[in-house]
Parts: sequence; structure tokens; C-alpha cells
Amino acid sequence: MMQKVDKTIAFVCTGNTCRSPMAEGIFNCIAEDRDLPVRAASFGMAAASGTPVSRNAVDACAEIGVDISGARAHFAFDYDPNQFERFYCMSEQHAMMLNQCLNIPLEKITVMNVSDPFGGDLEVYRRCRDEIYRFVSKVADGYAD
Repeated sequence: MMQKVDKTIAFVCTGNTCRSPMAEGIFNCIAEDRDLPVRAASFGMAAASGTPVSRNAVDACAEIGVDISGARAHFAFDYDPNQFERFYCMSEQHAMMLNQCLNIPLEKITVMNVSDPFGGDLEVYRRCRDEIYRFVSKVADGYAD
């Protein structure tokens, strides 16, 4: 029996075309596989809504069976921030912007410290994907109770 999804978390980066959509896709695959009651969304603090996800992000995720090919960028203000239980930011700067621009309390924010692969080759994206995978796996473990 499938568990009801009752929580939503957000992954946050700059343009929402590399790191946060990879984190969203990977997390949601893990959550579905483990039948967890939580799903992820993602957005960027400086995103142009509707921009396609980077080709290398799509390819790196496809290699591990995660399809983010249909993902499009979302700007921070595309969502009501109150719908998210927690925010996972790729950098300290993203966390500060969330706190200052959207009044998100710091206790709801976790910084992942994942460097931006933008402009890098597929190998750079693979390293980024693997770093994100390790982090979001631990996040998913926290919802497994």
C-alpha cells in the first residue's frame, strides 16, 4: 500500500538548472522506492522560470536511472514557501537569501555545500550528482521512521 505524501521539502540553488533539480529528482526517486511520506520540489534564487535543466545534469542523472529531462527551472517566488517543511540549500549564500528575502527561519534551513557544476563537463556533473546523492540519501533516512 502506498503511503500518503504529507510533507514537502525544497532543494535550493541559484538558477535551478543543475544542482537543485538533480537533488529533487534523486530525492523523489529514493522517496518513491522507500515509500516515504515526503516529496521534494526545487527552485533557484536567481532562476528564470521555465528554463530547461542543463543537458549534463539530465545525462548524469539518467546514468543512475533518474529522469529529470522534463524538469524546468522555478524561481523562489513561484512557490508559497509555507508549503515546505525544510529547505536544503546548496550554499550558505542561498540560505542567507532565503532567510533575508523570504523570511525563512534559519532552523528550517540546512546547507549542503555542493559546488556549482555549471559550465563543467559531464565528469564534473557526475561528481556533483554523487555528492548530492550521498546527501539526499541521508535526508531520506530521516523520513524513514
